[in-house]
Amino acid sequence: MFGPIADAVARILDVILNLVQVLVIASVIISWVGGDPGNQLVTTVRSLTEPMFRPLRRLTRNLLPGPIDWAPMIVLLIIMFIQYGIIPYLRMEARLGP
Repeated sequence: MFGPIADAVARILDVILNLVQVLVIASVIISWVGGDPGNQLVTTVRSLTEPMFRPLRRLTRNLLPGPIDWAPMIVLLIIMFIQYGIIPYLRMEARLGP
């Protein structure tokens, strides 16, 4: 019974994390090219990514001072940890079953 649920959770989580990765990369590219703040796409990407970045910026501001914003990299590392550490475990549980 747990198998199909674990597989479904793994698939949904993987799709969501892939979308978040795209948003983070888009946010980084927008920051490099200086996206127009009046553009709806720029506003949407920033409004979706800034809540993830803000707590990490507060944390890294004192630990890693300098001009580099480490928040997007940390978010991507967390996503990779989930995708390569937790999702395979869920899929393994789905295959093993009860």
